[in-house]
Amino acid sequence: MSNQKKKKEEEQSKISKMFETFVGEVALNTISIHADNEEGVWQYYDSLGGSNDEALLCLHGVPGSCDVFFQQLLALSSRGYRVISAQYPPFWSYRTFCQSFKEFLSSLELEKIHLFGLGYGGFLIMKYLEKENDKRIKSVVLCNTFISTLFFSRLNTCGGMITWAPEFWLKRKLLKTFPQKEVLVTIAEGLDFMVEVVEKMKYDDLASRLTMISTETIIDKIDFDPQFVTIIDPSDKGYVPRKVRKKVVTKFPDCKYAQVKIGGDFPQLSNPQEVNMHLIIHLRNTGWDPDQETRLNQKIPKSLPSKSKSKKSKKKKKKKKETEKEEKKENENEKEKEKEKEKEKEKEKEKEKKKKKETEKEEKKEKEMQKEEKDEKKENEKEKENENKKKEEFVDQTLEVNKVKDN
Repeated sequence: MSNQKKKKEEEQSKISKMFETFVGEVALNTISIHADNEEGVWQYYDSLGGSNDEALLCLHGVPGSCDVFFQQLLALSSRGYRVISAQYPPFWSYRTFCQSFKEFLSSLELEKIHLFGLGYGGFLIMKYLEKENDKRIKSVVLCNTFISTLFFSRLNTCGGMITWAPEFWLKRKLLKTFPQKEVLVTIAEGLDFMVEVVEKMKYDDLASRLTMISTETIIDKIDFDPQFVTIIDPSDKGYVPRKVRKKVVTKFPDCKYAQVKIGGDFPQLSNPQEVNMHLIIHLRNTGWDPDQETRLNQKIPKSLPSKSKSKKSKKKKKKKKETEKEEKKENENEKEKEKEKEKEKEKEKEKEKKKKKETEKEEKKEKEMQKEEKDEKKENEKEKENENKKKEEFVDQTLEVNKVKDN
């Protein structure tokens, strides 16, 4: 038995081992929500419980569960952020999802909510913003997402009969969306963990998610301030093409754009440090910075100078000087960090401007291509009209010649 345990431990990825320790520390919560005459059970991890009325809530994609954001819960909660990773129940209409999601948010009793959506989770967040004017939503982070499900119609190859397909076939269909070629070690570790997540998925979750994403749906107008939106986009290839991902910017033209060098389809697992950094920057830009609050609370108050000239007073003076020096150093370090942050922000703004210009160029090219296609169509139509006129003239001439012959 001991040899078998050793083999299992060797087969487990680093991420799986980290997740085991996480599950031992953070409890999995469940809540039943009744929406649109349907009962659904939400599952979620809550890093700091109900200790804060402000939280970052994460939503996973089609392959996924509330397990996939555990590294964000660990990293951000250590900085004082309350992070909730939620798993939505099976649903068969976006109306049902929006009602259920709204009730779920109300059950958490949050006053300020920041949303982080990965893949289809980002699409669901945009659907919720489209349908509901929820003033509790303060900001949004989107990663590897899209504004139309047209690209995923290829997943429905059984003529709309996904619900009739067996569970093993649905799981195999999902796993085929993962990269089949060799990838970097960090991405491979994330994929190994996601394979384990897919294997644990239940039939109802598989059927509903594959059905909903393979039916054509488009995001309409969203009334939400784009200044409080950040798009995290991995620079390497993924299942969703970059052209499809870039269209999200059209819904949030003045949003912030953060590029991740390596990440693949699941950057929150493959490159958590960089993703967590962009999440913290985003949350600080919205005015939520628990680190700053704790630093201010932990500062040592200055004591009043004593009038006695005893040895104790001298020692106190020395301690004061030392603490003042330490405070000065801390203030200087904080100022330097703030300067570095400002520089980073300026660099990000420059990058965003460049990317906007690139997207504008691409849009112009697309418009030019469309114009060229229209012009070609018009020319073809004119040519057809001329050919038809010539045919009619030829027929008329032949009729006249026949009449002359008859006479």
